[in-house]
Amino acid sequence: LKDAVLVPGQALPQLVYELRIYSLEERNFGEVLAARSVRAAHCLTSIQFSPTSEHVLLAYGRRHSSLLLLVADGGSCVTVHTILEVYAIADMSLVRVLPSAEDEVNVACFHPCPGGGLAYGTKEGRLRILRHDRPPPKVPVRPMAIGRCLEDELLEVLDWSAVDGDRDGLDRSDSDTD
Repeated sequence: LKDAVLVPGQALPQLVYELRIYSLEERNFGEVLAARSVRAAHCLTSIQFSPTSEHVLLAYGRRHSSLLLLVADGGSCVTVHTILEVYAIADMSLVRVLPSAEDEVNVACFHPCPGGGLAYGTKEGRLRILRHDRPPPKVPVRPMAIGRCLEDELLEVLDWSAVDGDRDGLDRSDSDTD
């Protein structure tokens, strides 16, 4: 834009925003290691590296026409918007897209443990936790319902704790020994 002249009433020149990964090593400090254009950069609310630095998460806090998706729902189409994108750092390829019909993301982050999933908070005050499917565990695990809210999962864990406490022979009843 250095040579562009902005004239009131005329359209602004097409801007291209990029997500760039820069080297911090002394031998090539500041070198662009990878780059990719980003849609609706003015709508981004979070950009975060994964714990292994193999992926980068982009979260969008506003709806924009470039993030619009149409999804078939039975006999009709539903309008949804991209709210999260995950890119592979190695080649900046798009790995995952999460669309939503209602959410706008305030903040998003990866779980600190690799493979632990991610979480995001909405502008309406909701907390969404997403976990990637994993191979079946080697030890039996109590089933968890899909689509349950965090409060339900926490209550379920508390219920299981009470059952486990009964099995270990410890008396957890209220006592009057104050």
